[in-house]
Amino acid sequence: MLCSLPLLGLLHTTSVGAQAPQPPIFIGQSIATSGSLAEHGRGIVLGVLAHIEEFNRAGGVVGRHIELRTLDDAGDSAKATANSRSLAAMPDVLALFSGAEGGPCVAGLQVATELKIPQVGCAAGSPDLREPFNRYSFPIRAAHYNEFERLIASALQLGEKRIGFLYSPNPNGEKHLANVRKLLAAKGETLALALPLDAKATPEELAKKIFDAKIDVVFNHGSYSTIAAIFKADRKFERQTRFMAVNSGAQQMVKLLGEDARGLVFTQVVPFPWARTPNIVRDYRVALEKVAPKAEPSFSSLEGYINARVLTLALQRAGPRVTRESLVSALEGLRETDLGGLRLRYGPNDRTGLSYVDTVVVKGNGQFVH
Repeated sequence: MLCSLPLLGLLHTTSVGAQAPQPPIFIGQSIATSGSLAEHGRGIVLGVLAHIEEFNRAGGVVGRHIELRTLDDAGDSAKATANSRSLAAMPDVLALFSGAEGGPCVAGLQVATELKIPQVGCAAGSPDLREPFNRYSFPIRAAHYNEFERLIASALQLGEKRIGFLYSPNPNGEKHLANVRKLLAAKGETLALALPLDAKATPEELAKKIFDAKIDVVFNHGSYSTIAAIFKADRKFERQTRFMAVNSGAQQMVKLLGEDARGLVFTQVVPFPWARTPNIVRDYRVALEKVAPKAEPSFSSLEGYINARVLTLALQRAGPRVTRESLVSALEGLRETDLGGLRLRYGPNDRTGLSYVDTVVVKGNGQFVH
């Protein structure tokens, strides 16, 4: 039975595709389907289901269909740890797949490493997913490092040299901060303001610090809802800072800001979901229409779709007797793979995934311009 996203709701297990005569291939997923990240997480799940449904309809892996077991972590790292451990303890679950956000993804990777199960396609840009090298980590989207590089280049091109960076005050955020300083130093510049997203500080207090430091442009690492609140507080000052943002939750952030979102610049790690190219976007639109005809295309669901395409390519390579270890080998064996206009790179000592980074701008009606 096909489970569309509205049916996902509070379910902890999702099953896609008609019942196959062969035993199904189970894939585990811990992701936020409730809480502040719910819309983003549910969008990713929808994209995953869109591809799994078309893959199962085409016969799956020599008659074996994929079933997705999804647990809600509400964006909480402790819940992601518990969910990942629960899923990995099921001997028939072959991979932890397509979670979201740095904290939960890194927490899940720790479990994956301990229990020797591949973690594939976590929608996060954390350095810990690639450094140090981890045999069981298979990130797909480009790292935040590549997004920061793109945002810095955009700011400097416009003569905006007083750059501020909003980051989470944890080890992951500190690594992002170090990377931002490194990227600026390579261009002979320094960071004008490093502002931790202190939970005790109000958005108004953080916005005031940006204003007092006379920052030209600020970009982020952290929750899109937090960044949106700081942005709204900044709009109350006479001199307003230009805000840019990494990809996570772009559409959700724009909804929170309404008309204030006009002119915001976001990096994106997937192609424009409303475009006709590359080919993988056309495939996604067709698959999405069949699963949820009324659903609006989104960056979140396109990322889920792309992640699922990578997973099924590896499962086909591994064959019907796939195990966790043979799936790791199959993913490494993808090497240089064309995903319909996107180039993926893996290898025995390579976890590059995709290097795709683009920018989009928000129009006055809340739509994006590519």
